[in-house]
Amino acid sequence: MQGTAFEDALWSLRGAFSRQATFYWFVIVAAGLALRTDTYGVSSVVRALALHPAAYPLLLHFFHSHAWSLPKFMQCWRDFVLRQPHVAQVNGRRVLIGDDTKTPKDGRRMPGVRTLHQNSETSSKPSYFRGHDIGVLALLTGARGRFFATAVDLFYHCQAQAETKIDRMVEAAKGVALTALGCFYLVLDAFFASGKVLALGRETGGKIQVLVRGKRNCVAYWPAPKPKERRGRGRPRLYGRRVVLRKCFQRMESRFQNLQAELYGESETVKVLQMDLLWKPTKGLVRFLLCRSSRGDIILMSSDLTLDAATALRLYGHRPAIETLFNTVKNLLGGMAYHFWSSYLERASRRPAPADAPPPKSSRPKRTAVTFAANEKFLAVNLVLTGILQWLACCHPTQLLTPFGFWMRTAPRATPSEFVVRTALAYAIRENIRRLAPDRITAIIRRHMARPAAPPSSQHAGGDAFPPPGTPEAVNF
Repeated sequence: MQGTAFEDALWSLRGAFSRQATFYWFVIVAAGLALRTDTYGVSSVVRALALHPAAYPLLLHFFHSHAWSLPKFMQCWRDFVLRQPHVAQVNGRRVLIGDDTKTPKDGRRMPGVRTLHQNSETSSKPSYFRGHDIGVLALLTGARGRFFATAVDLFYHCQAQAETKIDRMVEAAKGVALTALGCFYLVLDAFFASGKVLALGRETGGKIQVLVRGKRNCVAYWPAPKPKERRGRGRPRLYGRRVVLRKCFQRMESRFQNLQAELYGESETVKVLQMDLLWKPTKGLVRFLLCRSSRGDIILMSSDLTLDAATALRLYGHRPAIETLFNTVKNLLGGMAYHFWSSYLERASRRPAPADAPPPKSSRPKRTAVTFAANEKFLAVNLVLTGILQWLACCHPTQLLTPFGFWMRTAPRATPSEFVVRTALAYAIRENIRRLAPDRITAIIRRHMARPAAPPSSQHAGGDAFPPPGTPEAVNF
């Protein structure tokens, strides 16, 4: 039997699970998350697939199970993504995009919850709230002019210090790049403009080159002039004249050159000034690109001294793709609407607490750690499901654009969005279950449904058996 594309993606992750039963529950969870219409945690999967109520505690146990771990699960997914042809490349390098997002959590016994500061400029959000701070590293993928950020690693920030976030992002980038073949660009926003991040190019032997947006108070130095043959005592000067980057837009305006470049997906004429200056946090040369565009003044910093301005602007223009990823996971799939809690954890106050306040104590730390890992696993499954939707949009668009029985006001593009793919996938799964289709996903789901679709005497009722020849064909998706 020919496997469908969705099946192939799920079965490529079989190596992350040490037990077959655990993997089957993963298949059920993935199908339920694609099919559900509400975001009320694990119970929504039971309702979406009409599972027997006894499946609810088993689903909870799946996320707490020791038969699979987050690092191995993300490694299997990363290996699958890196083998695909839709991974974007710039100058022969694949592109990594990193950022972090915050999600509010009111659970008083939920591990890892702490007081966070909201950096958003909107006035509809509180300045301080309690929640989780999550870092994500994604690969730039896409086809036919549409680009996605496909998550390949995630980590929770349990400390308030900014240096901890930077360290975690650096270690995640090293873990992805050093275990894969080829070279990478790492694109980050201004929060990660630090010496540790820019030093990745030197530490990895050029395998990772960093492009990061500079802060407005960024200061650099011209190289010191060569010393005379006969000089006084002491070490020669390393740094020359000081350069305040934000002031260069006025003081060096005559040196800017016009350049036709692609920025945020649109072509426009920008003014660019390129300088290789010494930056004290890295103790070496950094390429600074000062750009004046229709969106304002931009300062870019790169560890690659051969990176041209047009490529740098095109690279940084793809960084908002990870913001779209966060929006998709939060609002389309509800991937951050988890609420696993531990009864062994002390009740925490919902009022914002100081950053140095001690975390709530647990009477059984190991069990609480398992609960915290369940939150990570739930988000990881949603991120992987989003990546599968993106993979289907890039590599199997003809199956998606075939009429699936649902109406859309506007015809989808050549590469459809995650919403279109999820709608088509939900229809395919629902039709396969209704028609008793001979595919593996339907067989696994029907074993745990509240009301079997066929009498128990049928050859395809329960177990791992598949329907006999002559049954309706599956919706091949």
